[in-house]
Amino acid sequence: MLVTSGIPQLSYVSEGRGPLVIMLHGLLMDGKSWTDNGMSSFFSPFFHVVCPDLLGHGKSVKPHVQSLYTQENQALSIVKIMDALDYEKAHVIGYSSGAWVGLGLLNHYPERLNSAVLGGWDFSNGLPETPNGKLTFDMFISFARTTAPELTSGLSLEDEESIKCFFNELRKYTGEKEGLFPYQTPTLFWAGTSDPYYVSMAAIAEQYSLPMITGKGDHLSEINNPDKASINGIFKFIESLEG
Repeated sequence: MLVTSGIPQLSYVSEGRGPLVIMLHGLLMDGKSWTDNGMSSFFSPFFHVVCPDLLGHGKSVKPHVQSLYTQENQALSIVKIMDALDYEKAHVIGYSSGAWVGLGLLNHYPERLNSAVLGGWDFSNGLPETPNGKLTFDMFISFARTTAPELTSGLSLEDEESIKCFFNELRKYTGEKEGLFPYQTPTLFWAGTSDPYYVSMAAIAEQYSLPMITGKGDHLSEINNPDKASINGIFKFIESLEG
């Protein structure tokens, strides 16, 4: 395991030149998700795009140590990538659990951000409530196997244990403590109209006068196949901050 100051180093792919844009994927995905959905290639002619495999995913290390997966530690792992590439600041696009990592950067390293695009995350409540309390990992993975088998078919028991460590940190999220809007960093929300988190996200955006990109998809299809208007809206938001 590669470790820098106690923080595992992440595997990542990069393309393009210019201001840095870091794209953070959701649970059960990897950095290649941003290549597959066309987002990386849309940005790379104008920006240096970096797509990490978050901790426990893809080609990054997959430790079974819960404390490594905290929001602050995962944010620091992104800062370490910026340091390695010699960038003082970056634009960050995070979706679902990637948005949670993006919030970690806003909370702990705001001075390293030019902007944050946060998609598919319930800033008020975090993971969904069920009749039996907050969503559990067993419920989540069972639902994923049924509704998105392409994301779970290759998982080993070792992989699942790493994902569970990540999930259990997500489960600790409470908007009262961590959704500290409005941040001074320019922030854009992004969600599909059929995403269960859409209504909550739209309410937060309205409350704090934050811009929001509204796509046509649900939670999964919005990241797997975002429509061109969504991609273009995100691009224009970031481009406008570069003057």
